[in-house]
Amino acid sequence: MRLMVSVDHMGRTGKRTGDRGASHGRTFEVDLTWRIAEGIYRAARDRVDVIIATHGDYSQRHEWANRERVDVYLALHINASTSPTADYGAFFYHPATSPGNGDRLAGLMATGMMDLARRGVIQADGRTRARARGYTARAISAAGQTWRNPRYTIAGLRRPVGICCEPWFISSPANRALWCNTGALLEVGRVYLDACERWHQTKSPGGTT
Repeated sequence: MRLMVSVDHMGRTGKRTGDRGASHGRTFEVDLTWRIAEGIYRAARDRVDVIIATHGDYSQRHEWANRERVDVYLALHINASTSPTADYGAFFYHPATSPGNGDRLAGLMATGMMDLARRGVIQADGRTRARARGYTARAISAAGQTWRNPRYTIAGLRRPVGICCEPWFISSPANRALWCNTGALLEVGRVYLDACERWHQTKSPGGTT
């Protein structure tokens, strides 16, 4: 069956007026996640149905995804820390997911990001490819109090596999230099979609949670 992906480009939009998420100077989370969403949409072409979820709160977006039988729900975020040395990527899946679903998709997304960093990321001039030394990303079960915030972004999903995407830290100078330009962000979107397609081709039967 045809893959359907719902992309929540920055869930906290609408939480309070003017909230643009994490920031560093004039770089804002909502602008970065919107470019990633654009990259997903561009890469999909006519192979995958991509819906950009921008209205309502999390519960409303989750209910819509459940009702419309969406396959994958991606909550797009960028992390932030008080420490400028925090620079890893994290892809959170719900702890109740059945084996081979959220855990595997999160793993494919993390691996795809590390592969992209090793190959080199297109920079602002459209030609230079900067490589990330030591960039790591991992799949994490959003269990317990430590990960309650990422779990909240996917908690209301039933049928769709939900992933809370935190691919880097906006507070990290190294991460900003590598990822925070249009060319890199569009590539990240392509990596996300590729992981979704690879998961969908071999996904486990019987639902996600």
